[in-house]
Amino acid sequence: MGVYTGVVRSITPVLTDDNWFLTAGANELARVIRVRASGEATAATAMHTRWARSSGQAGAATTGDVARVSNPNGPTNLLTFGTTFATTQPTLDAGSLLSESWNANGGLVEWVASIPDEEWLIVGAATETVISCRNSVGVGVSSYGGTWRED
Repeated sequence: MGVYTGVVRSITPVLTDDNWFLTAGANELARVIRVRASGEATAATAMHTRWARSSGQAGAATTGDVARVSNPNGPTNLLTFGTTFATTQPTLDAGSLLSESWNANGGLVEWVASIPDEEWLIVGAATETVISCRNSVGVGVSSYGGTWRED
């Protein structure tokens, strides 16, 4: 279908809330092909960011900033790229898809799927239809994003 990118700019992370999440509804399928985190703090600030599957969210989602990458005239994204749920935030799985420590004073984390089937798959009919980006350490001003392909 298309390739989309979402970004959350210049936030102070809350350690109990996602920086961003990507969730699929019934009959929706996507592959996350890139994620990133970058720091904007003016002093050294230790950060640790996790990308993990999650579940248990409740309430309406607040949507984030999404742009079409592959075709500016293509269809609007089906999956929801968001920043918070109204009632209950997702619970992260014990395992992480990616988990990195970095410094918010100019630091950068970027992961790009480099081989076939390395992408993180989201299937709308599955039990866990959410991928979350959340900090476990650090509240320095920073930006976070992700790129996905909808099938």
